[in-house]
Amino acid sequence: GWPSSAGGRLVGSLVGLPYALAEAEQNFLIPSREQALIWGDLVPQIIQTSKIPRWWTVTPNQMHWVALHLRQAESLVAEASMDLGVRKQVLDVLAQYTSPARTRIMAQFLAEGKVREALDNVTPSELFVLASAMLAANKNADGVLADSIRRIAKEDPQRANYAAVSRAFGSPKPTLTNSYQPELLALRTFPTLMGYSSRLMAESWESSLLYYAALADEMYMTPSQLNVLVPEWTRSTVERIFATHLEDWPALLRSLRWVGDGVRQKNKKQGTVAGAAGNL
Repeated sequence: GWPSSAGGRLVGSLVGLPYALAEAEQNFLIPSREQALIWGDLVPQIIQTSKIPRWWTVTPNQMHWVALHLRQAESLVAEASMDLGVRKQVLDVLAQYTSPARTRIMAQFLAEGKVREALDNVTPSELFVLASAMLAANKNADGVLADSIRRIAKEDPQRANYAAVSRAFGSPKPTLTNSYQPELLALRTFPTLMGYSSRLMAESWESSLLYYAALADEMYMTPSQLNVLVPEWTRSTVERIFATHLEDWPALLRSLRWVGDGVRQKNKKQGTVAGAAGNL
């Protein structure tokens, strides 16, 4: 193999070792669909993000708080398809994090009442930011989800806050921040570089762990289980990417949701089997 130092001596800190190992690991993954060799920087970033953070100290309340934000944002997008005022607020927030073309696509889908299609164009990290921004702008907004978010934040202020969530479910960004401290920056996804992924684009992708946290909360899993499950889900997500050019970046989002649907079906099947066994 070719060393990550490009043939130079290994000197100083080994903080870059996780990324170098992730680069090597991606060569052993077996794609199940057609892919091009364009994910060279994005895949190692996602792999190391699934392994560097550890969730032994994360509480179910904190994980539930993250999941509530994503559900609140999905509810707001659905409401935006019927309410012009909410639609303007939602699109104004998302426009700060999405490209103009994607914003126009979402606006068109919402105008046509196609909520599912609109949500398919919003990443989990953008949903998280949307919920937090709308809650801050509308502090008196009512609703079960909004009330639950405020209640948990009041009951557990040490963990149910955006700084704590950033540390727990963020990703290392050595190129952007010169640090391997996991964090969420809520940046607009960087564009491709000459048709290929770059470290900047890879580090601006912050959706995976937020999505997995919401998925685990939905399945009533404990945070500690994420230490084993997230690397498995990440491997499946990478292997299921179906795209031959980076402009089709939503392929990663589609693969992420495909893995989530598979987890839900497996959990439902296990519940059905357990229920049947209990009736014997």
